[in-house]
Amino acid sequence: MALVTHAASGTLHNLPPLHRGPRHCYARPLTWFNAGSELIAATLARALLLALPAVTAACACVVLEASVAVTAVAVGLAAYLPGVVGFLVGRRQRMAMARRANELVKALIDAIPDPIHIKRRGSRYVMVNEAFARYHGVSRQQVLEDGLVGRTCDPANHELTLQEDEQILAGAELTKEEHTIRRHTGEEVFRIISKHRSVDVDGEPVVVGIDHHITQWRVAERELKQALEREVELRLRTERFVQDLIDVLPDAIFLKDENSRLVMVNAAAARIRHMSKEQLIGLTGRDLAPRPEVGEVSMDEDSRVLAGEEIVKEEAGVLPVTGEECHRIVVKRRCINVDGKPMVVSIQHYVTEWRLAERELQRLAQEDALTGIANRRCFSAEAERAMHAVERSGQPLSLLLLDLDHFKDINDGHGHNVGDQVLTELVRRLREALRKADLPGRWGGEEFIVLLHSDADAAMAVAERVRRAVADTPFNTCHGPVNVTLSGGCASYRPGDSLSRLVGRADRALYAAKHGGRNRILDAAQHPDTLPASLSGELD
Repeated sequence: MALVTHAASGTLHNLPPLHRGPRHCYARPLTWFNAGSELIAATLARALLLALPAVTAACACVVLEASVAVTAVAVGLAAYLPGVVGFLVGRRQRMAMARRANELVKALIDAIPDPIHIKRRGSRYVMVNEAFARYHGVSRQQVLEDGLVGRTCDPANHELTLQEDEQILAGAELTKEEHTIRRHTGEEVFRIISKHRSVDVDGEPVVVGIDHHITQWRVAERELKQALEREVELRLRTERFVQDLIDVLPDAIFLKDENSRLVMVNAAAARIRHMSKEQLIGLTGRDLAPRPEVGEVSMDEDSRVLAGEEIVKEEAGVLPVTGEECHRIVVKRRCINVDGKPMVVSIQHYVTEWRLAERELQRLAQEDALTGIANRRCFSAEAERAMHAVERSGQPLSLLLLDLDHFKDINDGHGHNVGDQVLTELVRRLREALRKADLPGRWGGEEFIVLLHSDADAAMAVAERVRRAVADTPFNTCHGPVNVTLSGGCASYRPGDSLSRLVGRADRALYAAKHGGRNRILDAAQHPDTLPASLSGELD
């Protein structure tokens, strides 16, 4: 009706509009009554315009005095003519509009780089873009006329496509990823296919499909995945090599991450800890420490190492589980892992055997091997230090020199084994009689020496206690009890004395005790420093 009205309006396009909108101005305010009056007037004007040809034909027949039948035919033809003209004009306009719409849609989909197709039932293509034709290697016209079966689409895929299209036309939607090899090029293709139902300008249902090609992304993703797999394999091989390398080393090796958690240990570390390597992985210094304060020290050291400090220290302690004494040199350094993250490398070089051997050598160098008390060298060094100390402090210091009586007869009569037993028992009794501050030593053979931090009277009291401890009880040996006595000389330190001078005075007192009947202790201060001539030969 609108097309007919437009075609028949002619020069009547200046008729008032049905509604002019807010931009139209009126001399008086527009009310519902005024608007209704204008609408009725416009409707009557259009009715009169449509009836005008018929009225004109009727008037002409009256003027020409035509018959009633002719008049009716003329009036009918005149009334039908505007409708026919309007239909033809409207159809032409619709066709032109459809062509323009088709061209617009074609231009729009050609601007899209992804292949797009529009199909009707039976997978008949009605429109494709240039990207679709270029992808399949055919012209757009060939696709529209012959389709793709036998060209780039095999029959099996064609049947699958028909089934999918029927489902889409029934209202379903489809989105899938497809991996194919192009038949005419052999090229590998990855694409996401989307299909939806729509209606064309004629009202026919159609399938609109778009292929979003993601080949570059999928190939890049696959190559990246392969590169990562190679990287992981390389890292695993590197870690296995490092593990095999450190397992050969006898030192305990611990590798920690930036959180001080163990990420790798060697066989020596697991053996020392009495744990498997797998059990150690993930533990921290706090977990392995015997006490909380030790764990905090370990964590603090790891933080300092990660900050760039290097730690080298020697530790003495006990091994976990076994409680054995151990000595180790700990070295901690910062390094970079294969993933670029900082790590703490801790190497524990156990030197227990060397430290125990050094201690034994030191003991042998300072102690008498048979009796376990200080030997002559050790005693001399300790006595020199004590004499320097009392020289400054002015405190008293005394020296006691002891010698077993007739010890040669014991060795000759019972053997050296019995003699060794006598010496050992003598030292035991000597230690029981002495105070903790007193220092005993073996001066040589059956001769013993004691350094006492006391004056002459106190020293003589200790000496007498020692003499009675030896003489009052026989010594039990492998050959039975043996009676033993000893003689001794006591000398007190004088300012400016040397050790040899102090020992010399005690030695003279000892010889005086020997010549005085043995089994006695004499004070050097109560005897002259020069022996009688009858003793001079025995002192040589």
